[in-house]
Amino acid sequence: MIAGAVPSRRALPFERPSMQWEAPRGGGALTVRLFGRLNAREVGRIAEAIAERGCAPRDLVVVDFEQVEHVDYRALPDFARAMLSQTSRGADVMFAGLSRYLRDLFDIAGQGPTLRRLEWQPVEEAVPPRRAPLQLDTEIANPGRGRRLFTL
Repeated sequence: MIAGAVPSRRALPFERPSMQWEAPRGGGALTVRLFGRLNAREVGRIAEAIAERGCAPRDLVVVDFEQVEHVDYRALPDFARAMLSQTSRGADVMFAGLSRYLRDLFDIAGQGPTLRRLEWQPVEEAVPPRRAPLQLDTEIANPGRGRRLFTL
């Protein structure tokens, strides 16, 4: 075939894959990247694929939501239950790359606590920042200090 004989074009929305597996590097985690707008049928297929591939208890499956635009919120309760049962039967499952919108969809579906159990957060976000120690050698301004006290 002659290069350039077939014009290249962008994939149409119905031609794009909804998920793609990445092979682990050096004993790392299995990663499944999700794409686009996911309906209930695609969410079910993703849960089945994770159950099939992540069957060993020593495995870690990272579900990357970074390129997901929308998820059918009606499918999220079943999906969250499947991921929790997966962690008890097989590999650990972690969610990564969730936007604020996707977190809100999990909350609307009543799966906020489940999401917080499954979502991976960097240490900076997971641990609240510590306050600076109180500097006892600096004087704190007191607006009532200059007032006179009256006694009766």
